[in-house]
Amino acid sequence: MPSRSGITPTAPTRDRWHRLAALLAMAALVSSCKPESKTTVPPAAETATKQAPELAAATRELAAQLAAARVDQARERLAKKLPGEALALLVSALRADPASHEALEMASKILAETVWNFPILTLAHPQPVGQLAFATPDALWVNLAGTTDTTVRWDLATREITRVLFPENGVTTRAMIFGPERKSMVIARGPVTLLCDAQTLKPVCDLGPLPDSVTPTATVAFSPDGLLMAHPTITHAKLVWHIRDVATGESLRLSDPAPTDAPRPLAAFLDRGKLRILHADGSLMEMPVSPVEAVTSIPIPEPIALLDAQFSTDGNAVLTLVSQGPHQPPAQSIISYQDVDDGSLDLTTLTTRFPWNLQPNLWNGLMRDPETAPFAVHENSLKILTGTHAPVVTASTITAAAFSADHVITGEENGNVIVHRLLTPPAATAAEPRKDALTSDDLAALELLCEALAGVRHDDRERTFPRIDATVRVVAAGTCDFDGIAKIFPTLDFELLRSTLAGISPDASTPAAMIPLWDRLARADFTGKSWPDILTRSAALAGTSWHDGLAAAVKGEDNGKSPWLAGRRIEKTFSSNDDAAILTAIAEAGGNGPAAATALALALKSENPEWIDACLESAAELPNLLRQIAMSRAAWLRGQRAKALSPWPEEFPKMAEIRSRQDWEGWEMADFSPALEAIRQNVLDELVAIEVPESSTPEQRKAVAERLEDPETIATVGKPRFALACMKAALAFSAHKEDSETTFELANTARKLGAPAEPCMRAEALALTAMGDYQKAHPIWIELITEHPLETQIPGDYAEAAYTAFENADPQQAMTILTTGMHRYPQDGNFALRAGWVALLTGNSERGYQFLQAGKRIGFPEEKQENALALLTIAAAMNNAYDDATVYFNDLVRLDPVWAELKTLETLEWPDELKSVLGQFMR
Repeated sequence: MPSRSGITPTAPTRDRWHRLAALLAMAALVSSCKPESKTTVPPAAETATKQAPELAAATRELAAQLAAARVDQARERLAKKLPGEALALLVSALRADPASHEALEMASKILAETVWNFPILTLAHPQPVGQLAFATPDALWVNLAGTTDTTVRWDLATREITRVLFPENGVTTRAMIFGPERKSMVIARGPVTLLCDAQTLKPVCDLGPLPDSVTPTATVAFSPDGLLMAHPTITHAKLVWHIRDVATGESLRLSDPAPTDAPRPLAAFLDRGKLRILHADGSLMEMPVSPVEAVTSIPIPEPIALLDAQFSTDGNAVLTLVSQGPHQPPAQSIISYQDVDDGSLDLTTLTTRFPWNLQPNLWNGLMRDPETAPFAVHENSLKILTGTHAPVVTASTITAAAFSADHVITGEENGNVIVHRLLTPPAATAAEPRKDALTSDDLAALELLCEALAGVRHDDRERTFPRIDATVRVVAAGTCDFDGIAKIFPTLDFELLRSTLAGISPDASTPAAMIPLWDRLARADFTGKSWPDILTRSAALAGTSWHDGLAAAVKGEDNGKSPWLAGRRIEKTFSSNDDAAILTAIAEAGGNGPAAATALALALKSENPEWIDACLESAAELPNLLRQIAMSRAAWLRGQRAKALSPWPEEFPKMAEIRSRQDWEGWEMADFSPALEAIRQNVLDELVAIEVPESSTPEQRKAVAERLEDPETIATVGKPRFALACMKAALAFSAHKEDSETTFELANTARKLGAPAEPCMRAEALALTAMGDYQKAHPIWIELITEHPLETQIPGDYAEAAYTAFENADPQQAMTILTTGMHRYPQDGNFALRAGWVALLTGNSERGYQFLQAGKRIGFPEEKQENALALLTIAAAMNNAYDDATVYFNDLVRLDPVWAELKTLETLEWPDELKSVLGQFMR
């Protein structure tokens, strides 16, 4: 059964515990016999005296057996990769039996082979740690997850946060990928992937969304010189590869979109000449950097199914995870392209190249097999499985880890990042091992050494392993008698370990170091909130030992210097409506920050363009979108409609999307969404004025035409929007034959200004069809369906082409066009209805019935159900399917009983031959 320590003893251990129990019982029996006086020796006391040597022997055997049992337990702990607990048990064993050579020998072996870890620096963050990246000697990047995602760059030498990535709410950082020498980095965060300067954390450009199917750390590649980078992205639902200039983010080359059935890309390697991409089927795609060179594909000689892959740093080899089929676990394999090994795929190198975290990466993908992984993370314990390492144990769940030659850095769910120093084991000497029993001084030194190295002790009573605080470990290391330790273990040289421990002084980040992070988190949290809300939130955060300016804001103190109250002062000044005071306040607000942001937001709400001009003149590092908003608003207030509206693109930018891609440091404190929405509404109002309403009257169409003829209109809305408006108006006008001339003019104008050719042709053809000029309309319809891309065509083009063919006395061509249309739009019930109508008009009742039956299977538009059932009744009757015709007619009457009356035929503008067939079913 399990012991109190939670370990089930092995057979030898159980035998020793049984003997121990017997010896303990004997010792208790003997010790209960005490002499009653000095002169009288009762028989029981005499017996006890005679048994004293036996008691001493039993006690010695008890101590030896107890020590041996703890040695067995230590051996089991060691098998579980817990050398610290094993060493603590051996110290306990030597306390029980200082002469236990087995315990001493095993302790010597553990000390000689184990790499211990010591926490030397703790960085406390207010949010869980999501990712870590370390660059020697002192740079550390920490991604903070939670409701607000951000990444900070620490300088470990100064213990300061030097840079903060602009925070973003409601997203998760999927990966951080670094270029050579950590100069550039890619941050995949939510739907946005940013190329950033790794030192400043300033975005260079947005790379677009990374495909969910790829591992970012394997497929985002930098060239060895750090000047180029490559990545996949999703464009129009298809995967496309980009090669970019790192300095500018400019795309130097794009691949063709990958087919939907293309194998999944697993890994990429980039040098100055080409991008190499390995796919799941083992094939390689090579895309040269130069756009004039052809992209090539290199198939693999034998079929293979790869699950994951990672290139070596020189690109000459790739570590892969190969599928072995449904009944075998996948196996790792290296594909070599040259007979060269740079060592970057070795386990030790991979560990330092790639940090661990919970997001998709090398360690939970390609290296997920625990049998081949170099380390394992479980809750608050990290075990290094190569060699003998003491586990790294933390206070909360480990969520990220980074490795270097002599450090392990852990990130935790509680926000702590801890730097652990790896301690080199003592070197072996030529001396003979110690033979005699340990003294009490020896045991005291050994206990202190165990506490210093292992960070645990063994509680003999509770049989547990309480952990020891780092400061206590430092004290233990400082008071440990290493000279005595050297005598206990003469075969080991502890000088390097002694000097290393002497140089360790655990440190922690100060509240002041967190000020840059708190500032950025606060600004992100306060965006768009009123100042009372800001102060309430500030008060809630005051327990974080924030800086003096925030403390003043929390207390409501205003010494004229607090940046957190500058916005309030600006608000009061603007509310006075004193022009001179407002202009002075704007000038004093500075180039950016809470005061400048508040001033610009208030100026944009005002009706005074001079205030906006003053903000623009004072602004520093103003985001392009804010500058455009300010300039447009000022122009609008001056009555310059064209200058205000024409620069804006056809699709208005979304503030949230812009903010997710750009760092607005200094300008994020105010909400500029209302100003952008006001400009968008102005543009919409202008566009509505040149848009033909549904069911328009002649007067409404005339008003739209006059606005489109006004030269000021194109200047106001800009050429792209004006071209689109002309094209839409031409299509709307084309249904009215009295507006045919205007239709042709609008279509021609739209075409000249760059509108798509197909809608312009469609408008002209519709106008000609409405006029009854089928001779001119028909060639245009034929051109649309034969000489233009299929994606630019619509089902109506085929219906109109067929109808004009019929009107031009070519029913055979009409049927051919309708058949082609049905093949191209097999799920379009409306086209099936129109095809059936044209077929009936051309005397092809059999084909018409087929078209209409297909439309019924697909489903007719709700508003055309009655006409469809009427035509089905006619087509079925014309094909002698009278039972079906009766069913269709009854369905028609159920929809509207008026169809049962003969007078309804008078309202139909249908050929008499069709109405006569329908009339047979009416009363």
